[in-house]
Amino acid sequence: MITVLLGLSVISAILVGYLATYKGSMTTLAQSKLGQEMNSMMDLMVTELRRAGYSAETSIATSPANNSFSTLNSTALAVYDNMTSNTKQAYTGSGSCIIYSYDMDSNGVVAASELSGFRLNNGVVQLRTAGNTAAPDTCATASNTWSDLTDSGFMTVSALTFDLSASTCLNTREPDTVDNDADGTVDNSSEGNCYTNVPTASSGNITVETRVVTITITANLTNDSFVRQSITDTLRVRNDWIRVR
Repeated sequence: MITVLLGLSVISAILVGYLATYKGSMTTLAQSKLGQEMNSMMDLMVTELRRAGYSAETSIATSPANNSFSTLNSTALAVYDNMTSNTKQAYTGSGSCIIYSYDMDSNGVVAASELSGFRLNNGVVQLRTAGNTAAPDTCATASNTWSDLTDSGFMTVSALTFDLSASTCLNTREPDTVDNDADGTVDNSSEGNCYTNVPTASSGNITVETRVVTITITANLTNDSFVRQSITDTLRVRNDWIRVR
């Protein structure tokens, strides 16, 4: 009897140890798969956003401000707070939706399939695969086609942020020997910053904006919220945004 009890105790201890090891292995495997899915999504976003503003239009070689794929309030890269309120943020703002465009087929013509974007929709990250060429500057669903990038049965994305705070804007008029910001100093560095010293309408000033996007993704397994990860990456859009104000 004692031998049987001792045997059962040993078996029980082995089973407990095995189950603990199995559970730990499954958690590690789940974390690894979650990380792979998140990194793949991040790689796609970084690769896509770097191309924003690319155009094969021959005219932009001499008139870069005429880029059809970087038009203000239309095709230019922009960040919105979220898809619900759909409010465009400042040029150095942040939000959970970003839209952009680039000349995918290198024909110089903006097509619906070239109006792209990423957004967070109830725990699912979506890609805009087609936009409304008549009104492309939006994160809304109407007249746009958004496709799921993540599987809600596997992972839930709790946060997606596109942050433009590291972007810079240069006013090419400087130095112009004029105290444009009326601070008593001529041609100081702040006068060339067209984010803080916004050119007046129809001023004719040419500005060059270098867009830097910091992307943060936080997600967890849908069936186990304790398995959670957060990753961040920063990219520079290769094509600077040149505008005539």
